[in-house]
Amino acid sequence: MPSLPVEMHVAPPKTWGKITGTVLGVTADGGTAPIAGATVQIDTWATSYTLTTDTHGGYALWLDVRNNPLTVIVAKDGFQPTVATVKIKKKSTVTENFTLKRK
Repeated sequence: MPSLPVEMHVAPPKTWGKITGTVLGVTADGGTAPIAGATVQIDTWATSYTLTTDTHGGYALWLDVRNNPLTVIVAKDGFQPTVATVKIKKKSTVTENFTLKRK
């Protein structure tokens, strides 16, 4: 049976926005490197979402803007947790990057 390449494009609802970013950690020599497996907790007035960063330190989540403002908490063993307040925007992407300091 032949295989066919298939693509699916789904538009998010008009009141949704995306939060995305990268989590870096300060290295022993003072530089930075992506942190895979960091916990990114996104708290809204109604609920919480817990994400884990990918191998490049990336995370992303689509949410309805009625969840604003978002409290974003980033943590990884060996690093100091960091907190930020973020507002997502309708039909757009907000990037919030984090750099964690070593404990």
